Amino acid sequence: MRFLAAVLLAPALFAQEPTINQIRSAATQSIALLQKGSTGFYKVQDCFSCHHAGLPVRALELARERGVPVDEAAARASLLKALAYSPDLTSIDRVVQSTMIIDPASSEASALITAALAGVKPSLTTAIQARLIARQQRDDGHWLTDDQRPPQGHSQFTATAEAARAMLLYMPEELRKEAAARAERAKAWLLKATPVTTEDYTYRLQGLAWTGASAAQRAAAVRELRALQRADGGWGQLPRRESDAYATGEALAALAEAGNVATTDPGWRKGLRYLLSTQNPDGSWRVATRMITPAQVSPPYFETGFPFGHDQFISSSGTSFAAMALMLALPKSATPAPTPVLAELEPKGVQPWMQTALFGTAKEFQSLLDGGLDPASHTEGGTTLLMMAAPDAAKMKMLLDRGVDVNAKAKSGYTALMVASMYRGSFDGVRLLLDRGANAAPGTGVMFNASPLLLAVFAGEPATLQLLHSKGADANRRMLLLGAFPASPLAQAVAMGEPEVIRALIASGADIKEHDPDGTSLLQMAAMANHVEAAQTLIAAGAPLNDADKHGYTALLYASTVDFGDDRMVNLLLKAGADPTLRTKAGETPLSQAKRYHYAHIEAALEKAGARE
Repeated sequence: MRFLAAVLLAPALFAQEPTINQIRSAATQSIALLQKGSTGFYKVQDCFSCHHAGLPVRALELARERGVPVDEAAARASLLKALAYSPDLTSIDRVVQSTMIIDPASSEASALITAALAGVKPSLTTAIQARLIARQQRDDGHWLTDDQRPPQGHSQFTATAEAARAMLLYMPEELRKEAAARAERAKAWLLKATPVTTEDYTYRLQGLAWTGASAAQRAAAVRELRALQRADGGWGQLPRRESDAYATGEALAALAEAGNVATTDPGWRKGLRYLLSTQNPDGSWRVATRMITPAQVSPPYFETGFPFGHDQFISSSGTSFAAMALMLALPKSATPAPTPVLAELEPKGVQPWMQTALFGTAKEFQSLLDGGLDPASHTEGGTTLLMMAAPDAAKMKMLLDRGVDVNAKAKSGYTALMVASMYRGSFDGVRLLLDRGANAAPGTGVMFNASPLLLAVFAGEPATLQLLHSKGADANRRMLLLGAFPASPLAQAVAMGEPEVIRALIASGADIKEHDPDGTSLLQMAAMANHVEAAQTLIAAGAPLNDADKHGYTALLYASTVDFGDDRMVNLLLKAGADPTLRTKAGETPLSQAKRYHYAHIEAALEKAGARE
């Protein structure tokens, strides 16, 4: 009864302008709960998490600045777990080889931003990670993500903004000009691209600020984000969805931090009142997940100590954004708490020659070799000098001309070819290695069964993929990403949504009819991620339309269940001949799913095509 009374009284309580004490109390509750959730998450997981590390750390940094209590011991413990495995900033071997690669422009970039907020100083490992992120940038200036979980884990605006931010924070001094040029390209893409979701609008504004856009260049982004505010003061993730804490919190934070909108602005205060009126007594906000799917697209949900069961991960993100907005409304503390220094994350085993091998010019590298550096030098983990030079064809040629083993393996089984394949723009280096005898088919004994071909998918250059295939690379070899997620090169390309890469792999013999261990087809994967062009490419190549996974879901059923705010995927599948009468094992049809989740736009498209429940 007390909980119900508090919920009923909340709108009335904050109908008037809230006091500083009320805002501080609400923020204090949220921070305590976020830390409880992060601690619970890292009792089970050890990978970097945007929802239980990245966004909460942003909130914690504001808390220190605004005088809101932070449990520093708990914060340190969670961060050390988050940044010491994926990625492992202490290990030269792991970052050079990128054995834990999962999503450079999203997960790895967010990890570097989090590290910066946590006081991690630039080092050799942060520089290596920043360069890999930088060289995943596409030619038009944007970065891709293979994450399929909206709102955050799907937007190319978010991926581009965060990748540019991470790159600028940690790119080594030798590559600052490259970083500046890439930031300019990212800014140009952000100014030109058309946002659709509130996440897009928010991170367009954040990205413009991070890439140095002028106030005049940001003005339109500010106006358009403000125009999405609802009568209740909040923002919704999509035009058809109700306001929620995630969209409202991220919009308010971006407007204040990147848009120079004063927190005393009437519209901004209206958004603040919306958050306060919808906060639960424990300091949380519930945000409903949009990834309503029985397929495993992320680690399984488990109890972290944050409420709301299946909604707890996205609710943690939403609460982080909402707490940020609350704390931005507080005055800065005269004695802000210092950010703790995480000396434990400093890289181990750094040698003086590594900086030049990794980031020096070819001339500087030649001087190093002429001065007596052994071309066969390597770390204790087996990362060779050739691997460190891998993105640079000229430096690799010097080593190969001195007789180094082109197929020398690290303890992980990785080779220089595998490292070079991950970098966009490294075609010449890949060709050089192959011409000197590098093995495009690495055989067994490689960590997570990685291969040059799959790693090259991250870089997204068809010519490199075709070259690797011509030298014997297996287009159907699966890798266990992070040791947990089986992916073939074609499945990874579908997850990233690049049609030209998909076509190159199909031409190289990739199996268009493949299924993952749960029976999920490539077309179903494209539908779950709303990659319409990828789906078109698959259909044109002969991908089966009506295959069902172990849950009985077809591509059309997934397209009718996961809400991306449009009906393009449903219409594409129906036009191609997808069967709207097929049912899940629970008896649901595409139309019944659309009705169940109140997707009027999808319901209308299905009914127009004659679908029935």
